[in-house]
Amino acid sequence: MEFNTQEWADAFKNFLNKNPNYKKSAETWEGALILEFKAENVKMKENARLYLDLYHGECRSAKLINTNEDIEHEFEISAPETYWNDLAKGKVDPSKALMSGKIKIKGNISKLMKYPKAAAYILKYLKRLLENW
Repeated sequence: MEFNTQEWADAFKNFLNKNPNYKKSAETWEGALILEFKAENVKMKENARLYLDLYHGECRSAKLINTNEDIEHEFEISAPETYWNDLAKGKVDPSKALMSGKIKIKGNISKLMKYPKAAAYILKYLKRLLENW
């Protein structure tokens, strides 16, 4: 399926909702998340933003939003498109990238860090969906 389509966003939502391990690891998570893919004119001409409404182990909705769209969210994770691609291919370690500033996080990082397993499942499915990107 093609990246940056609603079909792609729906697949992400379905992956999360079908996984009982994600549900358990995120059972107290409250807060929407935006994943931003910053265009570098490699594969993308414009930034892409994926909004995930996450609540108690369920992804209630997943949708692509405009760069300028103001939608309530608690966390935002952004990185350049080439970095997301390297992440999907396992060429970079997400923890090291976070510490080095390659990944930018907006929101309460200490709250986000309480959910390492849930974040790992989100990353796992992101990798799966970006494999053929």
